[in-house]
Amino acid sequence: MKKKRVLAVLLAIGMACSLCACTGGEKDSDTKSENTKKETKQTSENTDDSKNDATINSDSTVIYTNAGNILTEDDETQGATVFAVKDGKFVYVGNDVEEVEKDDNTVTVDLEGKYVTPNLIDAHTHPGTVAMTKWCTEIDGETKEELLTQIEEALSEKDIEEEPYVFFKSFPSDLFGEEGPKKEWLDDICKKLDKDFAIAVSDFNDHSVWVNSKWLEIYTMDENATTEGFNTNADGSYTGYISELHWMDYMDSFYENLGWKPPIDATEELMSIVTDDLKQWGMTGVFDAYIESDEQVESVSQLDKDGKLNMYYDLSVKLPQFKDLEDVIARIKRLNDNYSTDHVKVDTIKIFYDGTNEAGTSALVDGLATDPNNHGYLLMNEDETYQVLKRANEEKLDVQFHMVGDLAFRQACDATQRLENEIGQLDSQVEFCHCEYINPADRERPAKLGIIINWTPQWSGGYFGEAARTYLGDERYNDMYQFNPTIEAGGIVTFGSDIYSWDEEQRANPYFGMQTAMTRVDIEYPLEDENGNPKARESESAKLSLENLLKGYTINAAIALRVDDVTGSITKGKSANFNIYEKDLFDVDVEELKDVLPEKVYFEGNIIAEN
Repeated sequence: MKKKRVLAVLLAIGMACSLCACTGGEKDSDTKSENTKKETKQTSENTDDSKNDATINSDSTVIYTNAGNILTEDDETQGATVFAVKDGKFVYVGNDVEEVEKDDNTVTVDLEGKYVTPNLIDAHTHPGTVAMTKWCTEIDGETKEELLTQIEEALSEKDIEEEPYVFFKSFPSDLFGEEGPKKEWLDDICKKLDKDFAIAVSDFNDHSVWVNSKWLEIYTMDENATTEGFNTNADGSYTGYISELHWMDYMDSFYENLGWKPPIDATEELMSIVTDDLKQWGMTGVFDAYIESDEQVESVSQLDKDGKLNMYYDLSVKLPQFKDLEDVIARIKRLNDNYSTDHVKVDTIKIFYDGTNEAGTSALVDGLATDPNNHGYLLMNEDETYQVLKRANEEKLDVQFHMVGDLAFRQACDATQRLENEIGQLDSQVEFCHCEYINPADRERPAKLGIIINWTPQWSGGYFGEAARTYLGDERYNDMYQFNPTIEAGGIVTFGSDIYSWDEEQRANPYFGMQTAMTRVDIEYPLEDENGNPKARESESAKLSLENLLKGYTINAAIALRVDDVTGSITKGKSANFNIYEKDLFDVDVEELKDVLPEKVYFEGNIIAEN
């Protein structure tokens, strides 16, 4: 089990502050007034010294020439070396500057051989959750004894009147086996300190949680709630280990019963820290993989209205159980009506369909290696899945599934195919995220069914250790993370960071993810061989190419967010969203990709970040 480090995120945030100048960009609107227009700074024609940037009038046509290479992600303009921007849009992409329509305000910028790409998009992450975990207490023990010592030390310094509920992150997912940790271990600490705290400790995967008796005493569920994942003793009492995310569905009533709520609001200030770092890395699109609170949507919406967001931001609402479907649809409509803007929308139902490989809760066709008769956890059966897809399609909402095991993958494919056989091509966009183990028989099905696959490149090197081997066995474990067959079949594969807390915020860096996916070696926490040396995660055939990674971070991700009509490629008529790099990414040594930063990041024609 590898430790997470808070220092890394502090360094990342510090780097963002010192290297990145993030500014408010001009909104693409016919009604914008002169006093809201932003002047665009750009490198002058004969110098690359940012101190001597020429100020370009916002009404100018700007022609960018002499690019070393432009990754347009548009088949019709690949090989272009010239592009032009006016009114925040690409008005020309090609090779002949004489073809650009000019006027008295036209300005030419010599790129001097620099590399250009479309802005990148993080197609699956959790900026709202990251913002809301800032109050949590970090621990990094790798044994039961270390964890309990760290928890005791932290609680001894806390005032129970000021913080009656303490949430710790995190314990190794594979440390306690299928039975999980016990509430009594936490109870004993409270008794020793004579402090009656409610305590919860998440696992490394952020899916399972370990709680004490006080927490269980406060926590209440309605009569229709599922207790799936709540481990029990022989007498039916809870052990204190909850292996799935259902416990989160009743936290509002938990805080009401407790009479206290932690400072977990996703404020504009906290959200900006995460989104500004994403922009520093050249990312101007985000799929926020589920909404923690209405304030999260309100904050993002307000940032956009204030001209500070400068990115496309898509959000989803979690479906706790099948019975909650109509409530979730109503919530999506309400949030979209209240907070949608030109760049912000809520249009996706998020389904946590199965569990995790490390906890032995993923849904597997051939069952767990430890118990072949145990096929894991599934939130819904195939018919319920079909019904969700049918209602989403009627409402023109998209559906994203968290899924890990091959049974979850197969069942959701079957439900999608059933609906398509009935009504034809869907209006809804169906997306499967993670898909850590796909049965070889099903790897081409997404291309045939129009299902989008999303993967997390920063996990490719074994970020979660080797705990999954216990439940999958060697054969399936060594055949995980196989997305090349789907790509080769013509399927759309996108990429995201899926960061979930402050202590891993630095791993949202897309170049970190690209290097990891290309080498299969985790940069921070590599797997080790018998001699303690870093080793690559199995198998060689699962390595992803830089070409496919860039496509997944640009045009494919834009398709997934339904913004490919305005971004994702450098195409005439689309918004001028592009990154300029000092060096062609294909010329960067793979071991140095993690250190890449774009020199300048443009959104709708304006510089929003400089490194």
